[in-house]
Amino acid sequence: MKRFFRGTWALALALLLPAAPQPAAAAQQDYPNRPIRLLVGFGPGGPTDLTFRKLAELAARHLGQPIIVENKPGVGATLAASTMARQDKPDGYTIASATAGMFRVPYMQKVDWDPIRDFTWIAGLGGYTFVLAVKADSPYRTAADLVRYAKANPGKVSVATAGAGTSMHLLTEAFAAAAGAELTHVGYKSSSEAAVSLLGGQTVAAVDAVGSLLPHVQSGALRLLMSFDAEPTPLLSDLPTARSLGYDIANSAPYGLIGPKGMPPEVVQKLAAAFKAAVDDPEYAKLLEKLGQTYWFSPPADYGKFAASYYVSERKLVEHAKLMRQP
Repeated sequence: MKRFFRGTWALALALLLPAAPQPAAAAQQDYPNRPIRLLVGFGPGGPTDLTFRKLAELAARHLGQPIIVENKPGVGATLAASTMARQDKPDGYTIASATAGMFRVPYMQKVDWDPIRDFTWIAGLGGYTFVLAVKADSPYRTAADLVRYAKANPGKVSVATAGAGTSMHLLTEAFAAAAGAELTHVGYKSSSEAAVSLLGGQTVAAVDAVGSLLPHVQSGALRLLMSFDAEPTPLLSDLPTARSLGYDIANSAPYGLIGPKGMPPEVVQKLAAAFKAAVDDPEYAKLLEKLGQTYWFSPPADYGKFAASYYVSERKLVEHAKLMRQP
């Protein structure tokens, strides 16, 4: 009988005491306890690289661990995300930038990843304004001048971008289709390389985020011909949009933060909160103004819904650019 009571009291005591945390739960509570890798799908020096480096710096202050940026350009800026999806654990220690190429490349070529199901959507963080630029001493004063020459000289107008399959590439092809002109796309590994090619005369024009070209515009080396925003941006209120010039194109690509599929909700929330603090930081506001980018924050659930909708809508741009892959 004494043994029975001793066993009963031991059982009751065990039920009253808090259970020891399981290893996975404890790891989530302690997250992060080591540095975090942030994979960026563009080369160093361009607006995407600069943006995510600043966000990483600011978010790290709130997480108490450094966020180390690794550049992985390639495959329409999807190499970083797709590599992460295939190789990394969903523990929050490897995350990646999500840019519009993720929603387009699957329409253009066969891929071994799904742009929606293979990722955890952490937060939407902002958007770009894209522009068409030429050298300041170029004979093309307007987009119409450039189109006129391209029609008379098919294939001789080369347009530099930050890579095949990127937003800039698709906008170049969509512009060519809308204008009825033949343009030659030249893809580089980064925006900085594309700008160097334009400045050096290796290409005739460039399509890029305004932030990567604006310093050269301000120095007098480049001239902007138009933007691809739906409406004129406050930063460039006098710059015509493609749509206002008769080309039915309007696109300002969003960017955000993703992880491998299956991340613990607690980890996702910690990352989202840290990056929300980062996008609201005055230092980030200054960078947005400098780069001519748009403030935007979308929390995890909303960002996931946005991504699914955006993926469907981007098919139209790929079709417009005549880049749909064959079944």
